[in-house]
Amino acid sequence: MRIPRRATKRRLAGAVLGVAATLVLTTVGPFPHGDHGLTWSRADAAEPTRPQVVDGDTVQTAEGVYDLFGIDAPELGQRCRRAGRWGTCGLDAAFALNRALGLALDPLVCTPVNDTERPRTATCAIGDKQDLAIVLLSQGLALALPDSPVRYKEAEESARAGGLGVWATDFVHPSDWRRGGRLPDELLDEEPACPIKAVVGDDGRRVYLVPLDPDYESVPDADVAARFCSDEAAETAGWMRPSLPEAP
Repeated sequence: MRIPRRATKRRLAGAVLGVAATLVLTTVGPFPHGDHGLTWSRADAAEPTRPQVVDGDTVQTAEGVYDLFGIDAPELGQRCRRAGRWGTCGLDAAFALNRALGLALDPLVCTPVNDTERPRTATCAIGDKQDLAIVLLSQGLALALPDSPVRYKEAEESARAGGLGVWATDFVHPSDWRRGGRLPDELLDEEPACPIKAVVGDDGRRVYLVPLDPDYESVPDADVAARFCSDEAAETAGWMRPSLPEAP
């Protein structure tokens, strides 16, 4: 995929300054969860593909996009209030997940879970040992779902008892937030723009970019066709993720 010309120029300028990512958008084969044929290509094809974080409970690998089994994290546009001040708990969860993957010495292994209601659900673990769901739950950055394993609920309870993450804030359950639920005084406050950028490329492809994507900052507001507060909303509206290249 080629992003709009203005954004391309900004990306090239950023690369000269050494602050742009080494990944660029290009056109290749079909994406497992949508036939839009988009991908990020690596500057060094010999390097393994690093998983991309979509939000606090969603990761993307060369095989596809996976929702982490058993948890629900605040959405990217969701805010929580702590001591009277608003915080970006949705972005906090996404960045925490990204840090965990960035520090990993072993590959991420995602094992799909048979879930008819959420077909792309998977358990994802670093080196088949460090469960990403447990990582988030133990920091108070995600909530255990009712059907989650006992160890997930224990990790949540430990974080809740320690007042970690969202448990130190006033917040709306992510599932309720996606349905429009808000804290009472949040309705009186002007919400910031939703962080997800939907972009139509020069080739007509419709993709959405999240704050942790390498090309996110290079896309100016003038080239954003729509904004969304959650990846679910973006996909419901017909926008898709650009795919990652397959591992060499």
